[in-house]
Amino acid sequence: MDTRELIEQYHRAWTEGDPAAARQFLADDLDFQGSIDTFTRAEDFIAALTRFRQTVTGVTLLKSFFDKESAALLYDCNTATPAGVIRTAEFFTVSGNRISAIRLVFDATALREMGKQMAEK
Repeated sequence: MDTRELIEQYHRAWTEGDPAAARQFLADDLDFQGSIDTFTRAEDFIAALTRFRQTVTGVTLLKSFFDKESAALLYDCNTATPAGVIRTAEFFTVSGNRISAIRLVFDATALREMGKQMAEK
């Protein structure tokens, strides 16, 4: 499977709410760094992604770029939270026909504020 197909299938799986399908595209020792969390195990990342996916009402892919061992996606995540639409850039590294690293970049201000408010209750 080439990088484009791998990333497109992973993206489709998580955005359609199928974490088990998304997991199969990830290396066990996934190196994930995002605007809020970091993970070094795919299982931990999938657990967090599953929780986040419960707030997502839709995803609109805006741009994608692919080369042999990396890819980038730009998309809007529509959420059922006060954060509303979250513009997201996701950068992937692929090795051994699995996603070995993800860098996820978005403005986390509204999500952090929601977390603080929930912690105070």
